[in-house]
Amino acid sequence: MGRVGITIATGAVLIGVLGGCGQGTATAPGSSPASPSTAPGRAQALTVRTISVKVRNGKASGDTGQVTVPLGSPVVISVSSDVADEIHVHGYERTVKVPAASTASVAFTANKPGAFAVELENPKLALLQLQVG
Repeated sequence: MGRVGITIATGAVLIGVLGGCGQGTATAPGSSPASPSTAPGRAQALTVRTISVKVRNGKASGDTGQVTVPLGSPVVISVSSDVADEIHVHGYERTVKVPAASTASVAFTANKPGAFAVELENPKLALLQLQVG
């Protein structure tokens, strides 16, 4: 086979190979099939971690002390209180008012690594230490 024949044969093979490139699962432009939302091991990071605390007579109970959550996970901190106050998640600067004899929740994504205090503001009552990592 001459030089022209080899070039034509090579071109035909490339056309056949490249012609099949458009087949398979579609992905969004700029993304890869193994994007972080579908990569193995990422499902746990998407599980919402609900942390529940009750405050009665100035004392916290429930999920208190150090509570560890994976970096990047959604978190809901739910506080039931017998007095009106404000829940404050330090470091994330999230606050929400909790009415007396009621429950309020703070929701956020734990996207900063470290240890963060969660407290009721007015008496500076420590509820828990959120460990993100």
